[in-house]
Amino acid sequence: MEPYNVKIITYPDLTRQYRVYHQDVFYKGYFPRDRIKNPFDNKWTKDIDLDIDKHFEHISEVSMKRTKKKVYDYAKCNDWDWFVTFTFSPQRVDRYDYDNCIKKIKPWLDNVRRASPALSYLVVPERHKDGAWHFHGLFSGLPDKQIVWTGRYVIKRIRMQGRSKYVRTLDKIYKFGSYKLGWMTATRVKDKERVTSYITKYITKDLCNASYGRKRYWCSRNLILPVEEVYQLDQVDRFILSTELDETAKFSKVSSAQYGEMAQVVKIFEL
Repeated sequence: MEPYNVKIITYPDLTRQYRVYHQDVFYKGYFPRDRIKNPFDNKWTKDIDLDIDKHFEHISEVSMKRTKKKVYDYAKCNDWDWFVTFTFSPQRVDRYDYDNCIKKIKPWLDNVRRASPALSYLVVPERHKDGAWHFHGLFSGLPDKQIVWTGRYVIKRIRMQGRSKYVRTLDKIYKFGSYKLGWMTATRVKDKERVTSYITKYITKDLCNASYGRKRYWCSRNLILPVEEVYQLDQVDRFILSTELDETAKFSKVSSAQYGEMAQVVKIFEL
């Protein structure tokens, strides 16, 4: 794959994200391939920082960003009916053991999928401050006969006259799929953009470190992803493009990464 310095991501609703990089991106990395010869086999290899701690910190940071982007793309590109939270009963699951939580919830997801051929889902974990795990998910394609109202309503905290107050809303809490591992709350999705942001925020450095070498999200195979195009522009064209996007984008930010003496800066625009 040839290097690039501009990426255009087009979503199904025809919104676009432009990424303009300060340096060329080679393959799946942010940095140029500064290479040296390995003295043992005389082959060319990538030159990495000899500080192992910094090296793994960099790997962790890149891995987190890739996971977060993937979850964001799945959430944004697909239509969702339900936002769901799963918690675990200590009598049924060791909720402090990531592997045990996965071992329990994966068969349940498979059972729901078999009962609902049109099911789409995206599920991510979150760890409480005390170390216990629970999961959040976006779902669609569930048959009405599976969905049951729990008799409860969403409770929301609001501020009135400088003080916090809890009020009952009209939003009902549902459940589905005979979830017996703990407690489930399922609420209807009203704002797709909001739930996309909400579920993406659970992809944190803490999650990535705790789940190193293991899956960090689960999704059905019928989900779609955005179309990505990459280009190689010279410095002048990139400056002109950035200037035009500055004037038209509804959202923009600058992200940077540092690895040893190498640095990458990317300007992100959303239209």
